Amino acid sequence: MKLKDKKTIKIDWSNESGVTLIELLASIVLITLIVTTFLSFFIQASKTNVQIDDTNKATFFAQAEMERLTHDKIPDEMETTISGFEVETKVGDPVNNLYTATVTVSKGGKEYAKMETRFPLPEDSTEK
Repeated sequence: MKLKDKKTIKIDWSNESGVTLIELLASIVLITLIVTTFLSFFIQASKTNVQIDDTNKATFFAQAEMERLTHDKIPDEMETTISGFEVETKVGDPVNNLYTATVTVSKGGKEYAKMETRFPLPEDSTEK
C-alpha cells in the first residue's frame, strides 16, 4: 500500500464556497431596508386613497345639497350628518333678488368641500 503525498492530503480551504455570517447579515439588512421603503410607499398611497375618497364623497354631498337648494327654492339654513360628514347650509339675505347659499361639508373638524351659489327669490316668497 502506497502512502499519498502530504500535499495531496492537505485540504485547500481557499477553494471552499459558501456565505459568511457577515455577508448573510449584510444581505438581511439590505433586504429589510428595501422592504421597509416599499411598505412606507404603500402606507402613504393607502392614506392618499382614503383622503381622495373622502373628498369625492364630500363633493358629492355638497353638490346634492346645492341641487336641493336650487330645485326646491326653499332657502333655509340647516346642518345634517351624512355618512359621518357634517353638511352645513347657510343662506344669506337676498341682495338684488338673489340669495347666496353656501354649503360646507366637513368631517372631524376638517373641511373637505365648500360650494357657493346664487339663485333668484322664489316667485311666491315675500321679503324677509
